[in-house]
Amino acid sequence: MDFNLTLKDRLNLYNQYTILQKLSEMQGDEHEAAFYELRAKIISEGYIYDYYLLTECLSDDFSLEEAKLVWDTLDMYSAIYFSYEKLENPKLTREQINFDGFDGNHEIRSMIYCRFIINDLGRFAELSGNGYEDYNSHSQCCNKYKNMIQKWKDMGKPYELSEDQIAKLIKIY
Repeated sequence: MDFNLTLKDRLNLYNQYTILQKLSEMQGDEHEAAFYELRAKIISEGYIYDYYLLTECLSDDFSLEEAKLVWDTLDMYSAIYFSYEKLENPKLTREQINFDGFDGNHEIRSMIYCRFIINDLGRFAELSGNGYEDYNSHSQCCNKYKNMIQKWKDMGKPYELSEDQIAKLIKIY
């Protein structure tokens, strides 16, 4: 990792870590205080080799393509949900139309981003309460969702779907 810090950068970081250390001490959180004290020391002493510790809490960027897949998936499932709610005597069951989430082993970043959108941003609340509150499908779903989204786009991305259209979307596996 190439990590170039100017003296001004180091001074700003040192001050921030020192303030965070003092705040943690005031709150009685000795573990957090030690965490910030160590980072302040790395900065003040200029231990370039250990600068990676300053960013270990940061994830790699989540690409626009990955984010778009999650948003499009949630948007499509929202359309499915609200359309299903309007159906009289549907043949499909709620379990068949539920949004399962993303695989916690192979699609973990998508799963975490999905949680962020629903839990932190407060969007797509209608998709919660389906038995998958952690949004871990326990099986890979991204390819399935890509196929479903393409089919939905081919239909013109309607937000009012017939039962037949819903059935066509959910049967693409």
